[in-house]
Formats: sequence, C-alpha cells, structure tokens
Amino acid sequence: MRKMPARAKAEMIAYGASAATLAYVPSMEALPAHATAAAISGGCVWWLYRKAKTRDFHRTLRTAQRVLGPVTGGAVYAAAAIVPGRPWWEPAAALGWGALMSAALPITRSTWTPQLNHSVAYPPGFPGLVMRLWDDAEVAPDTRLENIHQTISPQHPDFTADIVAPAGKPVPRLDLVDVAAAFGLPVGSVTVEEIPGTGPGRMRLTVTPTSRRGDGGSIEDVWAERVARPGGAIPGSSITRVESFPARGDLPARGMVLAQVDAGEVPRVNHGQLCSAFGVEPEELRLVAESRGREVLVTLYESAPLKASRRATRELLTLDAHGRYTIGTAHDGSDAKVHMQSAAGTLHGFLVGVTGSGKTVALALMCAAWALAGLTNWVTSARPDAQMSAVGRHIDRQGSGAIFTWWMLKCAIALMDIRGDINAEVGHDFSAHSPYPGLVLVLDEFNSLVGDETLGDEIAHMTDVLAREGRKFGIGIVFAGQSLNLSKLGGEASLRDQVQGGIGVVLRIAGSSGGIAARQATGGLAGDADLADIPDRFNAATSLMDRMHGTVDDTPGETTQGVGHTVTGSGAVMMRTLYVHLPKDGSRDGLDDIFPEGGAINTLTDREIEALTELGLWHDWTMPPPSKNDEGDSDDHTLLPQFAGIGSFAAPAAKSRPRTVKDKILDAVDRQMTAKEIRAAVDAAAGTIRNALSDLVADGRLHQVDHGVYAPAVTKTGTPAAPPKQEGHHTQPADAQAPDVDGALVVEAASLIITCQYGSPSMLQRKLRIGFALAGRLMDVLEDRGIVGPSDGSKARTVLVTPEAHEDVVRELRADYALAADD
Repeated sequence: MRKMPARAKAEMIAYGASAATLAYVPSMEALPAHATAAAISGGCVWWLYRKAKTRDFHRTLRTAQRVLGPVTGGAVYAAAAIVPGRPWWEPAAALGWGALMSAALPITRSTWTPQLNHSVAYPPGFPGLVMRLWDDAEVAPDTRLENIHQTISPQHPDFTADIVAPAGKPVPRLDLVDVAAAFGLPVGSVTVEEIPGTGPGRMRLTVTPTSRRGDGGSIEDVWAERVARPGGAIPGSSITRVESFPARGDLPARGMVLAQVDAGEVPRVNHGQLCSAFGVEPEELRLVAESRGREVLVTLYESAPLKASRRATRELLTLDAHGRYTIGTAHDGSDAKVHMQSAAGTLHGFLVGVTGSGKTVALALMCAAWALAGLTNWVTSARPDAQMSAVGRHIDRQGSGAIFTWWMLKCAIALMDIRGDINAEVGHDFSAHSPYPGLVLVLDEFNSLVGDETLGDEIAHMTDVLAREGRKFGIGIVFAGQSLNLSKLGGEASLRDQVQGGIGVVLRIAGSSGGIAARQATGGLAGDADLADIPDRFNAATSLMDRMHGTVDDTPGETTQGVGHTVTGSGAVMMRTLYVHLPKDGSRDGLDDIFPEGGAINTLTDREIEALTELGLWHDWTMPPPSKNDEGDSDDHTLLPQFAGIGSFAAPAAKSRPRTVKDKILDAVDRQMTAKEIRAAVDAAAGTIRNALSDLVADGRLHQVDHGVYAPAVTKTGTPAAPPKQEGHHTQPADAQAPDVDGALVVEAASLIITCQYGSPSMLQRKLRIGFALAGRLMDVLEDRGIVGPSDGSKARTVLVTPEAHEDVVRELRADYALAADD
C-alpha cells in the first residue's frame, strides 16, 4: 500500500464502502438507492457497448477492465434486491465481491502495476543508474534509454544515450528543464538532438556537465579545440581563470572565462564563431565578449541580460567625480558610463545606429547630460525630425538642412576667434575655469549633410577645422547617423585620434557582421573594437530543427531598441541605453524630467552673442549664405576678412524646390477647416497628411483649434487667426495661441524690452535663459501686439512703446493672458 498510487488507494476504499452498501441496502425498500445502482451499472454497460462498436479491440478491452467493478457490483445488488428477505448469503456475496475487486485492482486500473517482490532489472553500474533516474522522473513515461555511453571517463558524469519511444510513436517534445532536473544538472549541459539516419522515434540525449556541451573532457579542452585553434573564435588564446555566478536580482546566472594571448599579440574575437563554440545563437544576446589589451573576458548568461530598460533620471545623467555620466545599463547590471571629455580634453564623439535602433533617445540623453553639465548645445540634421524638435525646445539652437548647418558651423568658426581673444586675456585655453561654457555641435545624418550638392564641401571643410582645432576653445563635434563617411574630411587618421576616447556609442548598425562592419559604419572612429551583432529583436531566429518539423512561432521577440555598445578607444561594453519617453502620438514627452530643473537653457555669454551679432552671424540661420567675392565685396552682411578663408561665400545656386505635402496643406487651409476637408483638398495619402498636419502645428505654421480642426496660424492681414467664440468661455488673444509661448514669458519679455528700449532676440535669450527659437517667437508675438517693429536681419528691432507706457502695456498683457498665466 505504501507504493500504491493515490488513485488506486481511492478505488480500494470505494470497493470497501460499496461492499458494505451491498450487504444492507438492497434488502431495504429504498427506491432512490435502487435507481442509483441501476443508473451506475447501466451507464457502464452503455459505455462498454459504445466502445465495442468502434471495433477497437485494445480500447474496448481497457474499458471492460475499468467498468468490471461497477457492472459486477450492479449484478450483486440486483440479485440481493430481487430475493425477498435478508438471506445469509447476501452479506457473504457483498464481502466476496469487495475482496475479489481489490485483488483484481491492477487489472481494473490499467495505468498501475503493483510493485512485485523483486525490483526492475536495471543494468549494473552507471547505465542502470541513468535508466532508473530517467524512469523515476517520468519526463516521458512511455520512453526508455538505450546505448548509454560515458563520453569522457568513468570518473566524469558526461554521457550520451538514445531516447526510444514505443513502436510507431515519436519521441515527444521534451523540455530541457525537465530533462536536466531528472539528473540534477544545469540546463545548459543538456541537449536533445535528432540522430542522423533514424526517424522521430529515436533521439540522441547528450549530457555534458563537465565539458559544457563540448566533446572534450574539460572547459580547457573545449577552449583549445574550438576557440584557441588557428582559425577559431579567438586564435592563440589560453584560459587564465573560470568563474560562475548565481542569478542576482534581474541579472541571470552567468559563467565567465578570462583568457589572454601571448605578449605582443592582440586578441581577435569572432563573435559568431564564439557563440557556435558555446552552443548558443547570436540572436539570443546571451554571450558577451570584451577585449582589452592582451585579455578577453567571455561571459555566457542563462538568458539575455539586457531585456529590461531603465528610465533616465537627472541623477544618472549628472557628471560623477570622474567627469562621466550614465547613458545606460551594461550587460552585467552595472552603469554604462561615458566621459564628457576625452583624456585629451576634447568634447568630440560619435553616435551610430540605424532607424529604430534608439538613436534619437540616445541623442536626447546626451543633450540632457550636456545641459546638466552647463554646456551649450547646437543640433542640426539633414531633415526635420519631430522628436528632435521636442529636444530642441530644451537646448540653445536646433534646426535642419544644409543652410542651417552652414550658418551653425560658420558661427562656430567665428566663435573660435572670439574665444581666442578671451583665452589670451585669462592666460589659458578652455578649461572648467574658462569664463565661457563648452559648446557641443551635433551633426546628425552627417553623410547627407556633406553630400549636399551646393554646401556639402564647405560643411565638410568647416567640420574638419572644428574637429581639429576646437579643443582649445571648448568646441566639440559629435557625429551621428546610420553610418559615417569621413572621406571628405582631410587626414582621417588624425581626426580619429581627436575623436577616439570621447563619447562613442554604437547601436544596431545595418548589415553588421562584427568588427569590420563596425569600423566601416563608424568611419573608423570605433578603431579596432570588436562589436557583437545586434539583431532587431531578441531571439528573432527560429531553429532549423523547428523549421524542419514545421513548428511555426509567429510571436515576435522583444525589441532590442537601445541595445548597443559604448566605445572608448579599442574597448567596447555591451549595454542598453536609458529610456526616456519620446512619443509619436502627440502625448507629453518625458524630457522635462531629465533636462535641468526649471527649464533654464545654457547659452553663450553676452560678450560672445554681441560679437556674433556684430558679425551678422546671430540670426535664425535660415537665409541663404551671403555672396562674397575674393576682394571682400558683399551684397549682404559684410564678414571680417579672417573668416573669408574658411569655405567659399558664393551664394548657392537657386534651385526649384518641389512642392511638398506641407506646401499643399498651407495653400489649402485658408480658413478654419476639418481634417476631412483638408484631406479632400490635398492629393496625398491620409497618413501623410495626418503626419504633415502634426508637424505644421508643432512648427507653429498651423493652429489646431480643436481635435481634428485646423486654421491658419496667421491671417492674410498679418494677425493670428482667432478661434471661434464659445458660450461661457473667454476668448484668449490671438497671440496667446502661439504654440510653445507662455503668457508669463510674453509679459516678462515685453517688460524687458520696454525698460531697456532694446528689441533684440539675443538680449531676451540671455536675460530669460531661453533658446534662440523661443526668443524669436516671443519677438513675433510682441510685434503683433505693436510693441516692437518688424525684423531687419540681425539688427535689433525698433521699440514702439516708450518707457512711460510701461505699466499700462504690462497691465494690458496681464489681463489678456489671465487664462494662460498664473500671475
């Protein structure tokens, strides 16, 4: 009874209770009891009859075994009920029936065979032990193990065996966790594979706790045979230390191997071969190899360690005592940090990643870290980007296109001379003690910018000058894009020396295949760093065995957005960038939580802005560059001779620009219109029109009156379009509807300009600590209110209100913006 299954014990108890019932109940005049007994017995007979009709002998026999008890019990009950009185044989018949059914229990319960007096005849020694463990674990109850063979020696538990299913049946799909638990071994040391030349009824079980899935005797043997051999994953390497660590928090269990090559050699790591040597797929992102000097550290995790992303905070993006900020989480759970400046003191760096790799998020993190460190930031890209426009509201200057980039670089070139004079006055080059902030220029989509037909060569020329000479003046260049082509920059080797050692982040790159592709994608800036391929999703590939069996798993893996490497010199660390919300649906972003608290923006100093203004360089950077010949004659702003040698000042040839969807929308929206009316008037796809409307509203070129209702931002008379009045609500003044312009800022800007009698956007930018674009929008609002005159290039606007009217104007503005401001 001790080894009897619970179901068999329950059936034996049921037989005892039924025997007692049969001894007394049939003689009673209890119609419900008679009906119950008849229903049970009759139902079993009907079940047996249905099975017999199938003509399946085995199933019919099994059913007959299981209904033997109820049917015979029903017969005994019927006999006792028919005979009147209580004859002596009724209790004897009931007890005899119970004893007979208990004895026949192994027959009636076809799933249980009682333990005989002798044990199952397992072979002696190690094979018998393995077979007994397999049977006791019941991983696959109908299978057995054959051909058990120890692969290393009698002292090692490594073995192979054949899993054999019953004749005509395949071996069921086995969970490796259950197989490993049967032998008490790690999951990674167990594999189940097909045997060539056999059918699915026989599979090969390989258990290698010592050699870790290798055919050799130890990890050293496997390393020598598969990794260190000529043409292997890390040729010429040898193991110096092996460690294993249990799971900790979100970090899965891992094993680590430290190896090195001979003195005078540099390890060459082939990540794909290394994954193959350890029996893992590259798409799993479970194996990480890091090389530094002569050494290589290989880490193999039980599961991908970078699936979780961490939200960015100001604390993480603030510089530590060593001038570093945290940009992500390394594969081992530690903070992935990058230096704000290289060891040479440059602010240069690079960021590479294809669309969807998380490049914009990484760039937003960098801009926030620069802002928290007190640096000024200018960002340009080849084409407008809504998410980067959101970042642009928190930095000094942000724009797009070759013309904006040309002016930005020209301004930075001039700034070097301005800061050169300041350096001479203070007696040292740029440092933390300089009286001006560091400036970082971000050139996103760099290849497209230098490929511009008109200004590309000049952009490349000025970029090269800034990359080589900007260090002394606190000016840094950060190259960004899907790939970098630095062939237009002179002396690429010298440029790499300037950029390497600074900020270096490589996310997923197109067509990556190891270090060679990484060097190509980064224009050589990643040096000789060996970077593992980053798939677009974790576990994106389906095994070939599953393909062979027709197993289709259409559930996509988790995205690897943000997974990449931080690169410093020749060293690289796999990591995942911090996460900040940059929505695509118009909802609120999370940038306010990582940029400096209070919304203050770092700008140039008053002296620098005034000097750039005098040179005619401090404006919105959207007008074509001025025309200037070699003699210094100019039809527009005259620049000082020291800037004439940097690039050509020839005006770009006028090119007819094709009409875009945005142009068509602006022509169509001449009144308040619904999105449906706009789609009917513009010949373009609905999704394209919807995206263009969002961009036009964000740029302030259209006004969104209500959900799905749009109106021109400015009427033909020059005044902003007012929304329709609604009963029970005050109508705000038109200028209060200007996007991204707070009423309190308008009041403060008006007070400053009237008091100082100086209508300059740069003055507002310095006094209010706001970006240049916002200062320009404030000036436009004040022009609409009649406080300043129209723009005249980079000159200050005329102030149309006298200081005596200051209080009246401010009081009127406060009343108009009562609903938009708290003051």
